[in-house]
Amino acid sequence: MLYIMGKTAKKTTPMRKICFHRLPLSPGGPRPSGLSGWLGLILLCSLLGFSACGELRPHPAAFDPQAYTPIAYRDLLAPGPAGLKSGQQVRVQAYFWQYLDYDPAMVRNYLTLLRYPVRWYQLQWFATYDSANLTGYYDLAAVTPEQADRYKLKRLDPVMLYGELASLGPGLYLQVFHIEPIAAD
Repeated sequence: MLYIMGKTAKKTTPMRKICFHRLPLSPGGPRPSGLSGWLGLILLCSLLGFSACGELRPHPAAFDPQAYTPIAYRDLLAPGPAGLKSGQQVRVQAYFWQYLDYDPAMVRNYLTLLRYPVRWYQLQWFATYDSANLTGYYDLAAVTPEQADRYKLKRLDPVMLYGELASLGPGLYLQVFHIEPIAAD
């Protein structure tokens, strides 16, 4: 019997403890057997790591706004169904929200360090909205710290973002090359 809050409980559900010694690669846990088991584990980890890697695109030498394909903001939120691909140069109207203090794709970004160990942390992530009514939150846009200092954006500034979609694991992020303020009507 169990005593709970002044009452005696006649029935209790037994708690099952997690046995950490049964988890793979934990102290005392099962290990891959033989060379083929270890090679399989290494191959699995490699595939997961490389599929999560993102890429950094070089900035274009000259800015030509006509080279960027205009897209709707909703296409930025769902690039796969919209048919957007990595390497595509796009421009999209958005409302700037803020530079992020957190990493919006933490696991994918840490796995990207294997491929771009120094340059990856040179990105400053920021969030945007589709409208001034705060609909359509998007936090996978990035600029360099130099660009962040140059543009001096404020909350809900309407802007035109010019950038290139780049892969980030199974999804895409927008690496912004140029930002133009849009005059409020």
